[in-house]
Amino acid sequence: MSREEKSASHRWTAQGLRETDPDRKMHYFTLALELNPYDAVALNQKGMLYHRKGEFEKAIGCYDRLLNTSGTLAGNAGNMIPDPAAVLYNKSLALKHLGKNEAALNFVRKGLRSDPGNDKLKRLEEQLLGSTDTKVRTGVKNIYVEPAKVPVNEIYTDWQPPGVRTLLSHAMKCSHSDIKYYKGFGEDLIKEKAIEDKLNRHVYCCAVCTFQQRNVCRHHDSRGTAVSATAICRHFRPKKVSEG
Repeated sequence: MSREEKSASHRWTAQGLRETDPDRKMHYFTLALELNPYDAVALNQKGMLYHRKGEFEKAIGCYDRLLNTSGTLAGNAGNMIPDPAAVLYNKSLALKHLGKNEAALNFVRKGLRSDPGNDKLKRLEEQLLGSTDTKVRTGVKNIYVEPAKVPVNEIYTDWQPPGVRTLLSHAMKCSHSDIKYYKGFGEDLIKEKAIEDKLNRHVYCCAVCTFQQRNVCRHHDSRGTAVSATAICRHFRPKKVSEG
């Protein structure tokens, strides 16, 4: 790689870091990697962008390149090599979202071997082992337990949807107590079934939430938190109501 190509790659990466639009960020990091496939910053940022979009397989591809070519990356002057434990944490999160919990746990433990005091890895290990849970079941009733506030540098990835009745009252533009006045007309039942279906198929998620802008939550309780497109929280409200 020529000095000019390396310099141009750094410029594209710097432009990507300054950009705020996710699509434009992805564009600049892709340009940087076309010139320098070993640009660690661009690789890491591109992986995180895929992660936030819910494209976990592609995110893992970026994380794997970082982990598998760390020696080559280190040999490129000007590269800021991400902490391997941080990359392993991100990869484990992506695997968890794909339902590959055993694989995720293996990489969590690999990360802990390199950084035994890493609190994020420890918390993720506990989640994967099932020792912590944000939902408590009593019979058939789900009791919501407020999750810990997500640190600014992490991505909210949980699936904790609001109750169907909450979304139903929002769709019908009435309070919970007023829903009973619609009983017998069938409108409430049709909308309720549609809402349940969208939750079950994960059609309702952060990607279509009115509070989500550019993969960041704007709700007053969690403003500024980065969110995965496939996650959901109790504050969810659909951008466009069309349950009927």
